[in-house]
Amino acid sequence: MSAAPPGLTSENPLDHAPLRFRQFLVLLIALLLAALDGYDALSMAFVAPVLATEWGIDKSITGILLSSSLVGMAIGAITLSPLADKLGRRTVVLGALGIMTVGTTLSALAGSVPILAAARLVTGIGIGVMIAMTTLLSAEFTNMKRRPLAVAAVATMGFPLGGVVGGLGASAILKAATWHWVFFAGSIAGAVLFILVFLTLPESPTFLIAKRAHDALDRTNRVLSRLGHSAILELPAAVDRQHIRYRALFEPGLRPIVFRLTATAVLIATSSYYILNWMPQMVVDAGFTPSQGSLVSAQSGMIGFLGGVIFATFASRFPPTRVAATAMVGAALALAAVGLVPPVLTLFVVSAGVLGFCLAGTTGMLYTILATTFPAGLRASGMGFVMGVMRIASAAGPALAGFMFAQGMTRAGVSLIFAVGPLVAAVLIATLPKRPVI
Repeated sequence: MSAAPPGLTSENPLDHAPLRFRQFLVLLIALLLAALDGYDALSMAFVAPVLATEWGIDKSITGILLSSSLVGMAIGAITLSPLADKLGRRTVVLGALGIMTVGTTLSALAGSVPILAAARLVTGIGIGVMIAMTTLLSAEFTNMKRRPLAVAAVATMGFPLGGVVGGLGASAILKAATWHWVFFAGSIAGAVLFILVFLTLPESPTFLIAKRAHDALDRTNRVLSRLGHSAILELPAAVDRQHIRYRALFEPGLRPIVFRLTATAVLIATSSYYILNWMPQMVVDAGFTPSQGSLVSAQSGMIGFLGGVIFATFASRFPPTRVAATAMVGAALALAAVGLVPPVLTLFVVSAGVLGFCLAGTTGMLYTILATTFPAGLRASGMGFVMGVMRIASAAGPALAGFMFAQGMTRAGVSLIFAVGPLVAAVLIATLPKRPVI
């Protein structure tokens, strides 16, 4: 079977082809890479209590260590992700893995706060690049029918999976060894994945076609053969390469879309990270135990796995922007409910569960829209920019909420304010203009 129907013009020859085993293998690799992201991003949180005692550092210093990787994520996403549009997806994935592995190794060897903060910054740079790359891989190695499901599944399952497995693994490591081995475990996993990617991950056919090197047709057909598809006879019609540059994101054609997607991502990230960081504390403030607060937060995340997949299945039948807007409205209502429910544990569990369900759908669909909105030659650049700004906003949400709580605002007041974000985001995404031809 040919990779695309005869006469069909497409920037991705896999758009209308059935999924083969090697494509599922690429999706598995993307999932493992996202899980490693989750582990590396949270590894500092796993060892923070131990370091606070061993090094005698206070919460302000711990906060700096925890935020160092977030700063790195923003730097990596904005500055290095665009290289995937020039060097290729495979090359940048290997580079990001190398940066993450070096960062976690340096973290394990650190003997002071400045060195550890710098090591976490380096690790964060690799994570910021990898988040964009896992989304690209899951989008560009699937067909149009299964693309929303693939992107959403990797986005909503990989990162949390790494956090859950990492939390359990770190607990066992800290009982049997020193905190250094929590970071060394990430280094070992990074090295293993580097070898796996080097041996099994082909270059994206979409990139090869967009790049249009002199041997693009031959290289594309070699990749299609590895994936189990027939060769294509010619490349799709060429785009004007002079427009495929980073600044094209901010020219009149794409600028309204970039700004609208960035604003949407900022609103969602601010609200999401507010509730992710403050949910356990709000449950405790309502009169329950810290373990019950952690339980409410954990079950919200577990239900989120289901939400991401269910909303993605709807995206196979309905426009992704409409599905995303629906998820965002649901997240806004659930966030308001978390703030307004009386101090009854069952009500916290139910409202937090609905919130986790809708937030996962929101995140998955937003990543799907990012992966399918930008033209192939600017896809990594556009996604990197939006995700980088999103990471900056993710750090602002919890801090802003903390300021509000410190001023005497209640759970209801703060939650209602943050619930406005997903509502505005729903309007922005539902009215997203179609991508112009550049």
